[in-house]
Amino acid sequence: MKSMSPLPVPRPGSLLPRYAAAAVLASLLAAANPASAAERGHGAHEHGVGQLSLAVEGNAVEIEITAPGADIAGFEHAAETEADRAALAAAAARLKDAIALFRFPPKANCRLEEAEVHSALLDEAHGHEKGHGHDRAHAREAEAHAEFRAHYHFRCADPAALTHVDLGYFAAFPAARELEARTITAKGQGAAELTADRARLTF
Repeated sequence: MKSMSPLPVPRPGSLLPRYAAAAVLASLLAAANPASAAERGHGAHEHGVGQLSLAVEGNAVEIEITAPGADIAGFEHAAETEADRAALAAAAARLKDAIALFRFPPKANCRLEEAEVHSALLDEAHGHEKGHGHDRAHAREAEAHAEFRAHYHFRCADPAALTHVDLGYFAAFPAARELEARTITAKGQGAAELTADRARLTF
C-alpha cells in the first residue's frame, strides 16, 4: 500500500463543528492516493477491491466507502429490467444500512446521524423509472462510472473509547474481497487492508 502524505491531525478533545471532520476526510481522500482517485473517476477499478476512509474529529466520525458496482449490486451495466432495478435498490439499501455495516465499541455510544449512497447506476435507473426512457448515451455513462460511493456521519458520546470499528461489509457484500482502509484521528494516520477474515479496523 502506498504511503500517505502528511495531513493535519485533529486535536485531542477538539469540539469543532461537523464540517471539520468532513474536511479532514476530504483531505484524507485527496492525499491518500490521488492517482487512484483519478483512475476511479474514469471508471478504472479492480473488482472485489474497494476503498474506505475514516476520519475522527472531536466526537464526529466520518466514513466513506467507494466500491465497484459488481461488488455491491452484482453487475455494472445499466439496469435493463425490473429485476436489475430491484437489485440496485436492494444493494443501495444494504449499503445505506450503517448500523449493520459498522460496529463501534459500545462504550463510545456512537449514533448514526446521516448516511448517503450515490452511484451513476442508481441515477440512470431512477431516470428510467421517471419516464425519461432508456437513453443509451446515459446508460453508457452510468456503466463507465459504475461505482458506489457511500458516506456516513456518526456522533459519539465518548470519543475516547473509539479504538476500532468492526465491519459487517463483507457479510453484506460477499463479492467484495478487500477494502483498502485509511484513517486519520487524533492519534495520527493509519492504513490497513481489510478482508472478511480481518474485518476489524483499529485506529
